[in-house]
Amino acid sequence: MPSLLHNPRLVRTAIVATLLSLLVLNAQTQTNDAFTRGVAEFQAGNYTSAVTSFAKAEASSPGTTDALLYQSKSLIHLNDFPGAENAVRNYIGAHQQSSDAAYLLGFILHRENRPAESLAAYTQAATLATPSAEDLKIVALDYVLLDDYPDAIKWLEKAVEFDPKNKDAWYYLGRAYYSKGRLPEARKAFQQLLELDPRDVRAENNLGLILETEGQPAAAIEAYRRAIEWQQQNLRPNEQPYVNLGSLLLEQGQTNDALPPLQKAAELAPSNAYCHLKLGMTYRKLGRLNEAQQELEKATQLDPENAAAHYQLGRTLKENNSLTRAQAEFDRAAELQARAAGSQTQPPVH
Repeated sequence: MPSLLHNPRLVRTAIVATLLSLLVLNAQTQTNDAFTRGVAEFQAGNYTSAVTSFAKAEASSPGTTDALLYQSKSLIHLNDFPGAENAVRNYIGAHQQSSDAAYLLGFILHRENRPAESLAAYTQAATLATPSAEDLKIVALDYVLLDDYPDAIKWLEKAVEFDPKNKDAWYYLGRAYYSKGRLPEARKAFQQLLELDPRDVRAENNLGLILETEGQPAAAIEAYRRAIEWQQQNLRPNEQPYVNLGSLLLEQGQTNDALPPLQKAAELAPSNAYCHLKLGMTYRKLGRLNEAQQELEKATQLDPENAAAHYQLGRTLKENNSLTRAQAEFDRAAELQARAAGSQTQPPVH
């Protein structure tokens, strides 16, 4: 057998093989380093850096790691749902049996307000692995977006059966019951949530809504005030207990008392047209017409299709002697009301 040293062709072949091995090893090392770094950044909450690291890991060795799956999760945390969808679809292309990716796609499509596609993704995912309570909760919320409350309730009931300690599932189940007028069941759901978390603001606020619907304004006011008290130390308090309390006080003729909570609601949710509408109505009843006009104009800008906001703005403008503008707002309110009535009476299109 000829010596390797005396055969140039064999020498070159050996060198090339060695170099290729080194390149593969180097690529694998770079991939592993980038992926490990990305996971560390993801766990630390450094999602922007994690996205970059996972992109490097995937580029170094396409389809061999979970880089795209983690990249998608990182992008979700960054509220980049189109980017997250693209990443997870690419991952699924190379890992078609990944149930984690299939369920993640369903969640992303839900957040993109594409409920029918989300449900299709969850149906596919369920062929790969049994859904969790969290998965069933999102399925139910897809049905809420599709205005199918019976199916939403069915899957939320299944979600709390799977995980009786899932607070969000109990909350959404209570909301679904409330939306269908099933008040006793809604109350039980919110009370169950309060058993899990005795100071859950959402549950107490919704118990206030139930009490108000049942014609118990005094008890409802107490519930709203408790909900407000419970969130005093929250870094991001919710506007709903404030606007519900202020609205009820306004209805009860306690206009001065209604003003502070409604001002707080508009401050917490400056893009919420309903908060500005109620605050504007309160200012008008107090005779503070310029402030009322400002709030009601804001309400109509945020929700141009809101007939009540246009009507209230018209009343305020009339009291402020802006008669031409007032009439335009009354006309707009009447147009919107007629359109809404027409859409309700027209037969369905087959």
